Amino acid sequence: MTFRRAKQSVLFFSGALLFLCIVPSTGAFFLPHSKAARLGTSFSQASSYPLQQRDDHRYSGRRKKTTVKRHSNSHPSQRNYATEVTRFNQWLIKHLREDGGSVKEAESELLQRVQKHREIFETEKRAGPRDFDTFSFNLIMNAWGQQRSMNAAKNADNLLQILLQQTPVLKPDSYSYSAVLNAYAKCRGKTVAAKRAEELLNQMENTIQVTTDICHNAVINCWSVSGHPDAGRRAQRWLTRLEESKDTPKPTKISYNNCIKAWARSPNGASNAHQLLQKMQDLGGQFSPDKISYSTCIDAYCKCTDDLSAAAVKAEQLLTQMEEKAPMNEDIRPDVVAYTSVLYAFAKAGTHTNEAMQLIDRMKKHANEQPNTTFLNTLLHLFAKSHKIEPAETLLRSMKQNDMADRISYTAVISANANVGNAKRAKELLSEIWSQYESSEGNARFLPTTKTYASVLHAIAKSKDRTSIDLNEVDNLLDQLRTLHQETGSPELQPNTVLYSLIFLILSNSRDPSAPERAEKLMALMKEEQGGGNENVRPDATTYAYLINTYTKSRVHNSAQMARKLLEEVEAGFEKGYDELRPTKLLYSAVLQAHAKSASREGAECAEALLQRTKDLYRQGKLYAKPTTLYYNAVIDAHSRSKRGRDAAKRAEELLDELEQRHRAGDSELAPTTRSYNAVILAWKNSNSEMAPRRAEALLKRMNERYSSGDQTCRPDRVTINTIIGVWAKSRAPDAAERAETFLKFMENLYLTVGDSTFKPDSYSYNTVIDAYSSSSLPTATDRAEGLYTRMMERYQAGDSELKPGIITLTALRRAWAQSDSSEAHERIRHLSQDIEKKQKHHTANKRKAARPK
Repeated sequence: MTFRRAKQSVLFFSGALLFLCIVPSTGAFFLPHSKAARLGTSFSQASSYPLQQRDDHRYSGRRKKTTVKRHSNSHPSQRNYATEVTRFNQWLIKHLREDGGSVKEAESELLQRVQKHREIFETEKRAGPRDFDTFSFNLIMNAWGQQRSMNAAKNADNLLQILLQQTPVLKPDSYSYSAVLNAYAKCRGKTVAAKRAEELLNQMENTIQVTTDICHNAVINCWSVSGHPDAGRRAQRWLTRLEESKDTPKPTKISYNNCIKAWARSPNGASNAHQLLQKMQDLGGQFSPDKISYSTCIDAYCKCTDDLSAAAVKAEQLLTQMEEKAPMNEDIRPDVVAYTSVLYAFAKAGTHTNEAMQLIDRMKKHANEQPNTTFLNTLLHLFAKSHKIEPAETLLRSMKQNDMADRISYTAVISANANVGNAKRAKELLSEIWSQYESSEGNARFLPTTKTYASVLHAIAKSKDRTSIDLNEVDNLLDQLRTLHQETGSPELQPNTVLYSLIFLILSNSRDPSAPERAEKLMALMKEEQGGGNENVRPDATTYAYLINTYTKSRVHNSAQMARKLLEEVEAGFEKGYDELRPTKLLYSAVLQAHAKSASREGAECAEALLQRTKDLYRQGKLYAKPTTLYYNAVIDAHSRSKRGRDAAKRAEELLDELEQRHRAGDSELAPTTRSYNAVILAWKNSNSEMAPRRAEALLKRMNERYSSGDQTCRPDRVTINTIIGVWAKSRAPDAAERAETFLKFMENLYLTVGDSTFKPDSYSYNTVIDAYSSSSLPTATDRAEGLYTRMMERYQAGDSELKPGIITLTALRRAWAQSDSSEAHERIRHLSQDIEKKQKHHTANKRKAARPK
């Protein structure tokens, strides 16, 4: 509706809706607070629009006395001017309140009047009558701000600049600037908006006298929502300016709360937010913290990324303060949101489960509120992170009984099961939520999300029984997600990089011969989706690392060369500016492992070259290439498998020495681990050197010394002892078999007597010692081999499935009997041969069965 048509209609609202009192000399008017709020004409962060709008520069806190008599004696043209301004502002208010009211149309009407006034001035060299005033501009600038977009904020800004051009006829006031500043605060324009707001505030201070903190608060708020990492400091600077300046107004509680919010949204700004809260407590009076102050500070601790446990404790302490002060100040009484925030801090840390459970009783006592679905879902996330499956399942059952469970609830419990590798239960829960979704006729409350499917895939990836992984089932899950996304259009069902990375991880861990081909198709699908506009899918360095691991573990021909080519592709992409392709430790480690698993001289040389290259890149300032223990372990492993005898073992030990030296020099990322020592011992085992047994035991001594000094990462384990047993088994020393059995007895003693499962002997332990006796010249070698076989059988029959004698066991024992002069030897060999033949037939039948298509 245009103004011209509006003039023909009723010009005034009823007295109950709006009351305007014109002050002819100034064009100012009164607007009752309750109606101003209803009309959406508040221009500040204060609780109400002032009853009278004043020009801060003109009045400087003093108000001219205006009387009805003066109004009645004013010039007729002045009265007409005032009436026209009133009518226009009334139309603006009504137009902007209407559902179809266009801010652009209102602005166009105003600008036409401004242009007409300007033309009169330029033609007649006089300031003709105006039918608009500063409030007309303020109304439209405020309306632009309500649209919460960067373009709308710029429109408001442009209008302010036009108003400035009307000086001295019209001048902007505090509400003019606050309208634009708040528009920038609401526009999600991030740092650009905050910087422009600062420029406007500086402009304002140079243009009019500032008598309120409204505009400073708006700038502080701009920084609080800017997402800038330095937002807290920038906001604090404006707060300090309010506190210290004699010319500008003093801060209010709103100023402090906005600055606390800015610190809360800055990386690890919780301590600064807390300091401001304490300052408000010290100031007291009108500055005493309210629920917003405490809740925002609690939220700051929720957002912490350093020392999560300590942050959770701080958040809980603030909640306790709210509870203690609530009886004396009802405005501080915590609500369910405050309790949920503290619970979120506990969940993020994955600690303090008991304290978290107590929050339910505390909330009922101090807030007189019951836990809602959001609170209970947060509690489920805490159970998931702390691997507490039973409480999570119990809580989910309770929520279902009370009709409070939703897709977030199910996803949290699926995640809890995923963390312990319980894939079966995770899939059951997915099926259950699917049934809920279908039976509710598509209720979005039960619609699974990408995170739900990702949690199920995570459970499969962590499954302990990797032989049970069905890759067809994984494909079906992905297809189901993609189909559901197409049918519903829900952005929460759009596949993303995390989802695909989990599938790559499953493929890299599976033993399915089709895994490499599936991985290549999956990579092609990711690139296709990325090309189709799905910005959530971008193959990154992690997905490439898993692809390389799939090639390596599946023993694909030329996997090392393929790994090197993929690494070059990733590095080239990163150089072109694709940040998701920034090489990672996992990527370099995967390529090094590919070279190591090639078990060749060339593989060892390539691994050494890549390690040296990462050192060079790091020295050039490429922090992502910093060598780690994983790199060294992979190169040591490459040498241990390179079939270069003693030279390879010596080089492997030199690399271990370098690791120890770099760690002593202060590099915490280059500390040797159990795997480091085990790989060097393996290198000596494969060296066939006479020095091997002595060097292996020396390395075990070094491990023990580090472990005894407190380094838990160097604790010897079953692999360590088994490898040393293997070293002795390959040795030509006369006492080799006896030394091997000594280490086996050491493992049996620790496991059976002390109960240390780390050293539990397996079939390799027994088979290797039996094999050592099969080539020993000791007169009692055959009896000792038979005795080991008997111990092995007894433990297997007692329930230790790992010790089931197999073809290797029986073959080694048969060789031991073949060296015997005993009269029983021939008969024992015949029985062993029959047992071996049966096992071979059984093994062949199982292979044929596994090879059949499902």
